[in-house]
Amino acid sequence: MPDSAYAKLLSLRTGLRHFEAWSAQQARAAGLTPTQHQLLLTIRGHGDPEGPTIGEAADYLLLRHHSTVGLVDRAEAAGLVRRVRSRDDHRVVRLRLTRDGEARLEALSALHLEELERLALDVPSTSAGLGPVQRVHGFPGPPEGQRAKNGRVTVARVSDPPADKEAGVLVDRLWPRGIPRDSAPWARWARDVAPSADLLRWYGHAPEQFDEFRRRYQKELSQEPGNVVLQDLRAEARRLPLVLLTAAKDLEHCPAAVLREALVND
Repeated sequence: MPDSAYAKLLSLRTGLRHFEAWSAQQARAAGLTPTQHQLLLTIRGHGDPEGPTIGEAADYLLLRHHSTVGLVDRAEAAGLVRRVRSRDDHRVVRLRLTRDGEARLEALSALHLEELERLALDVPSTSAGLGPVQRVHGFPGPPEGQRAKNGRVTVARVSDPPADKEAGVLVDRLWPRGIPRDSAPWARWARDVAPSADLLRWYGHAPEQFDEFRRRYQKELSQEPGNVVLQDLRAEARRLPLVLLTAAKDLEHCPAAVLREALVND
C-alpha cells in the first residue's frame, strides 16, 4: 500500500475527530449533551413520519435498550422529545421531537452542514451502510452483485443494480443509511418481519452464532406481527419471483437468508 493511502486515512480520521470535538462543543452551547444531540438527529432523520421506536433508536445510537430508555427519559423531562402511541398498534411507543427539540436540532444541523462543507472531508460513500466494501479480516468477500438464491425467492443487497430492486421489498429493521426515503428504488418496506432489535443486538452479525440466531428468529417469525407479514410474502412468492433486499454484507449469514428459508420451506 502506498504512503499516500496512509496519509489519506490519517487526514480523514483526524478530520473526523476534530469534527466530533467541534460538534460536542456546539451541542453543549445549545444546551444539549452530545448524546442528546444524536438522539434528536436519530428521531428526525429516521425517515418514518411516526418516528422510531426506542429499540430502533438504540440501534442507531449503538446503545443498550435500557440505556436508551434512560436517555429518552432525560430528554423528555427536558422538553426535547415526547413518546406517542403508534396509530397502527397502540402497544408500540414511538419517539417524536417537541417544538423546542426541533428548533434546537435545526439550528445545530445548519451549523454542522456549514462546517462539513468548510472541512470538505473526503468521506467514503454511505449509500449502503459504510460503503460497498466486502472484506472481513483482509479476505475478499463475495463479488459485488452476488445473489443468494433459493427457487423464486432471491436475497440481494440494497447496493446491487437497480433492476434487481424495483420489485423488491426491504426486509431490514433499519432503513439503509444514505438512501432517501422518497427516492428509494423499491416500493415496500416490510420492517415488521425483521428480527427484533434485542435479537439483532445479541447476534451482532457473528457467523459462529448464526445457527442459534436462525432458531431464535424462526421463533419470532411464528409470532405476530412478523407472522402476518411472512404469510403475505409467502403468498406473493407463490405468484411472482420475490427479491428480499438487505444492507447486510454477508448474504449467507444475514436475517434475510433466514427469512428466505421460511418463505421457500412452507
